[in-house]
Formats: sequence, C-alpha cells, structure tokens
Amino acid sequence: MRGTALAQRSWSQVDVICGELLDQDGFLATLGAARGNLFTDADFDGLYASNKGRPSHPPSLLAALLLAQLFYGVSDREAERRSRLDLSWKAALGLPLEHRGVPHVCLTEFRARLVRAGMEAWLHERLLRLAKAAGVIGHRRVVDSTGISGCVLTQDTVSLVRAALRRCLARLGELDPGKASACAGLLVRHDYDETGKPEICWASAEERAALVNELFSDAQKVVQFCRPEVDTAFAGEAELLRVVSAQDVEDDDAGGVRIAQAVAPERVISVVDPEARHGHRSRKDRYDGYKLHVSVDVTSDLFVAGAATTATTSDAGVLPALLEADPMAVSEVTADTHYGDAATRKALGRQGIELVAPAPPASAKKGFFSKDAFDIDLEVGTVTCPAGQVATIPITKAGRRRARFAASTCQACPLAAQCTKRAGGRTIDVNSDEALLAPARKARWTKDFRQRYRQRAQAERKNAQLKYRHPKLPGAARPRQTPG
Repeated sequence: MRGTALAQRSWSQVDVICGELLDQDGFLATLGAARGNLFTDADFDGLYASNKGRPSHPPSLLAALLLAQLFYGVSDREAERRSRLDLSWKAALGLPLEHRGVPHVCLTEFRARLVRAGMEAWLHERLLRLAKAAGVIGHRRVVDSTGISGCVLTQDTVSLVRAALRRCLARLGELDPGKASACAGLLVRHDYDETGKPEICWASAEERAALVNELFSDAQKVVQFCRPEVDTAFAGEAELLRVVSAQDVEDDDAGGVRIAQAVAPERVISVVDPEARHGHRSRKDRYDGYKLHVSVDVTSDLFVAGAATTATTSDAGVLPALLEADPMAVSEVTADTHYGDAATRKALGRQGIELVAPAPPASAKKGFFSKDAFDIDLEVGTVTCPAGQVATIPITKAGRRRARFAASTCQACPLAAQCTKRAGGRTIDVNSDEALLAPARKARWTKDFRQRYRQRAQAERKNAQLKYRHPKLPGAARPRQTPG
C-alpha cells in the first residue's frame, strides 16, 4: 500500500530547530524547497498494487532521498545513515529531528519499483531540473562511448543460416502447415529441425563448399516461397533469413557461392538477438553486442544524457541526440578523436559550441612522415617539409589543391628515406577542411589543450559506473539483452 506524507509539519522539524545552522543554497537546500513541486505521492500510484496492506514509506520521500543519493554518489547504506544523522539531509527530506532515517532496503525496493514501471528517465529529468535550479550544473560536457557485450552466442555462418531456416520453417508451420510441408519438399536438406551442425567431413573442403551451397539454395527457396505471406511477424523472420544467408557469401565464379574472406559491415551475429553487432574498442579489443554513449557535466560530474545503439554506430553520429537531450545550453564539449572530424566541428561551430577534441591524425605508411609533419600555411599558400623545403599549393586540373616538391629536391634530401619513394617527389593534398583541421592538429600538443583534455576521464569513469556498478541508474539507456 502506498504511504502518504503528512501535510502537517512537526514542531521538531530540523529547519525549525536548527535552521540557522543549515546552508541556504546548494543542491540540498533546493531539493528541500522544491520537493513538493517536483513530485507528489500521487505521481507514484502506479508503483503500488492496491490500497490494502501496511503503508509504505511515502514515495515522495523515497524519491527525494534517491535524488540526493544519486547527486552525491553514495551507497544505499550511506544514504540511510545520512537521512538519520545529517541535519542537512533531514531538512531536505522534510524529516523531523527524531526520525531514525529511511532503511536502505526500502530505498532498494523503491528503485526496483521505478525500474519495473519504466520511470528511470522521469526521475532523472527531475534530478537534472534540480541541479539546474541549484546552479550546480554547468555548460561544459564530456562525451564518450563504451562497448557492452550482448548476452548472445555469436554464431558462425553455417549455424546462423540453419537457425534462421529453422525459425522460418517453424513459423510457416504455425501459420499454414500445408504450405510448410510444400516448402519443405522443395529443399535440398531436410535436417533443419535438428540442432547442431550437420554430420559431414569438416576436413574436406569439397564437403564444406557443398554444404554452404545447399544452405544458400534452401534459404533462397524459403524466402521466395514465403514472399506472398502478409503476416508481419513472419515477414520479419523471412527478411532475417535473407540477410544472414547472403551476408557471409560471395560468388565463386562457378555458378555457386563460397564463404567470403571478409566481414560484412553490419553483420548479424545471432538470430536470437538480430540487433547485436560486432564492435571493437581498438584493433585488438573486440566485442559482440552494443555501444553505450554518455554525456557528463564537467562541473557536477552528473550523468546528463545517454543512448544505447548498435556496436557499429559512429560516436559522432550520436552527439546531436545527446546535446538535444541536455537541459542546459552547452558551450563546450570535450571528447576523443572519434568526435574530432571536420563535419562535427562545423556542426558544433554553428551552434556556438567549442570542441575540445584531437583532430583525426593524417595517415601515412609505416616509417614515413605523415601530413602532420608538414607546416601548411594556407594564408601564404605554401607547404614546408620537415627538411625546410617549401612548395606552393596550386589547384590541379581536377580541382584539387596539391603541393608538389620537385623530384630533384627530394632525391637530394637526407630525409628522403622517411618521406617518399616516388620518383616524382613528395606530394601533399590540401583538402577543403584543412583550414579547420590543421589548427586542431597543432593545438593537441599545447599545454592548455592537454589540461582541458584530461577532463575526458570523467566520461570514462561514468561509463564504467553505468556498465559495471550501477546497471539501473535512472536515465541510463541500457540495451536490450536477450539470452542466446
């Protein structure tokens, strides 16, 4: 049964007895002043099954305590202790001096009720509104992303196609057993109701190739046979079969198909959770699942906005959504190289937002100078190489701006072995965004940039908290994870 906060104030209210000892501003003072306006007990009626039974602690009190706990980042037991002993917390929660505090188990149960009711984002919005009113949230943000492994078993091509065929045939059997029987009669293989891989000689390249072609042929037949179906749920199963049967194969130039020696950019890795994808934090650090993006306030270290996407989603592509969900007008964003491209810099510049992020480094062959080693002066229209030689930047016939160093100059240069092997000398392409990216590449080596860039650790720490310590924090967008 839902409890109700008493409207009548007690003579032993903390602000009555010890008001002169309390801070008159800050988050707790703002929470105490706004508590009745932010939410009421009636806002949480959906969390309680009936009006029978022993009344709970008033949900407005529990919600206020949860907001204070989230803002100060304390444990449930510490929140209980402060609600019992800390005068500032008692005043913010509207508790009388003699109140023994809210038991931590009640806070845990209330949080679980919020999660089951899908009210995490609602409460998070109240937290940000409070922080804004208290003046503790600023206009600077740190953004970052992290990979989240999905709860699915990544399947190889054979297992994936067989599982998709099995699901399609089972669904067709539910809709129309007659059509399912007719479809099964067209197939080369008739073992799709069996789990596991077919019993073939896996050491034989010929038998493996024959199996792949049989699976691909059967998949095409099932998709074609089921195309007239209008059932939307089955259409999804057929589309999934079409995707997984084609994503890993290529033409073998002999009228059949073979396993491609490459990974499709958006490869489906499981028919149990088709949204999971291959992801990578680096070339060696790979995972299968999703990606979590967060935006953190620099001043208060509060989690401001988040989004869960497929693992292949670009970091910069999610940034507009994070900024749109922000309750404040953002003036600065600190991020890593994945957000430092020219398009992102232009978009933020149009909004008056400063981007503190390294520009993507110029690529170069191993052991050779990259374009970053050359001094490009766009005002004068020259490029100076590491050896001090200067070349102009004319416009080519194709409309490109390219600086070309003379072949004789490069051949006589003592640094030629680190610069180019071209007989015609080194060339430097100057793209249309050079005026934007060149200063950003230089700025990353300055002391001021390095000091500001250290703030990025706040987002990394918040990612770790959301990922490992607090999987149910309000506002944390957790991807759907399906057992596989």
